Amino acid sequence: MKYQAGWPAALRPWQHCAIFLAACALWVTRRPDALLHPQFWAEDGHVWFANAYNLGGWTTLFRAQGGYFQTLPRLAAALAVLAPLALAPLVLNLIAIAIEVLPVSILLSTRSSAWGSLRYRAAMAAIYLALPNLREICAIVTSSQWILALCVFLVLVAAPPRGVAGRTFDIALLLICGLTGPFCVFLLPIALFIAWRSREPWRWTTAGIIAALCAVQAWGLLVVDRSGRAHAPLGASPELFARILGGHVFLGLLLGGNGLASFKSSAIFLLLLCAAIGGTAILAICFSRSSIEMKLLLLLTAALLAGAFLSPAAYPPPGVTRWQLLAGASGIRYWFFPTLSFAWSLLWCLFNRHGTLKTISAVLLCILSFGLIRDWRIAPMKDMHWPENAQRFEAAPTGATMVFPENPEGWTISLTKH
Repeated sequence: MKYQAGWPAALRPWQHCAIFLAACALWVTRRPDALLHPQFWAEDGHVWFANAYNLGGWTTLFRAQGGYFQTLPRLAAALAVLAPLALAPLVLNLIAIAIEVLPVSILLSTRSSAWGSLRYRAAMAAIYLALPNLREICAIVTSSQWILALCVFLVLVAAPPRGVAGRTFDIALLLICGLTGPFCVFLLPIALFIAWRSREPWRWTTAGIIAALCAVQAWGLLVVDRSGRAHAPLGASPELFARILGGHVFLGLLLGGNGLASFKSSAIFLLLLCAAIGGTAILAICFSRSSIEMKLLLLLTAALLAGAFLSPAAYPPPGVTRWQLLAGASGIRYWFFPTLSFAWSLLWCLFNRHGTLKTISAVLLCILSFGLIRDWRIAPMKDMHWPENAQRFEAAPTGATMVFPENPEGWTISLTKH
């Protein structure tokens, strides 16, 4: 794709900084309560902050959770412990927002020019920032590991860094992502393929780092925390697969988060089946004709989605399978990569020379505007009055243990006063 008139070939450093800050501000408009009334969410408080406060922030870095080492949220919690207790949720939210905007900076850098012109990459970044069906991703440290995985992928397919600062950034990103969840396992084949294809020493260095991190995470899964994964019945079936794919991935992008996958109506199932087939066909066409970067993204997405279906970290109540629980869960982290890949595939089709593809993608992108508007504002978290709870805790005697409510309903944070 050629550079467009009026668009520079590259951005200046001050423009990168300005765009990063503007993207952070834009992201906050989707969930203003993340700054105005910050609250802990699930593992953010129950595990990461509670462990950091009760056991010591830096010692918890070496504890596995859910079968894997989780360096990013534990590091964020260690920093949050250094702040006044009442501000701890705000610290975690600010870290999450900064990470969630990072893909925009990577996309707009000259290293990512293989994706297309600056205007095209700006459109990719805009779609990313406005992506619907993101309820569990926005300003939540626990889910930021999915954004980190996207950042590492973008770095792997980008041009190699030229200076020390660029290489330091890449290595730091690889280390944090590789030590946070299982994503290094899915990124390793991509890193090896790129290294084999380019034959550049730096590519082999990054592949070697990811391979070493895979070994560390395997040790965490097989030795340190062998019982960390969910063991409820999976309940897989072709019908549920079509419902989940059609409702949460394809229609989740176009219409926003919805509960269609859990509807038992035959007419709804037919709609979801058509959405699943049509969306998959578009992805297949995009895969067959697009650049190597897009092909690798679609392969990574397929691998991550397969992993989510085969071993989801879901804990359903008795009598409910994990796939049934997934069918009723819109806006969760598992739909992030598939939804983004489908959105970027529609954008690619719009810029494609094939008239039919352009028309179909234009129509679907117009429908997508409904999902963007509907899901732009994410419902605020319930106010659990954390500042008041923090004040009560600070007034408690040393050694006292207090339990505080946390979002979502039923979660708690247990802290022991130092």
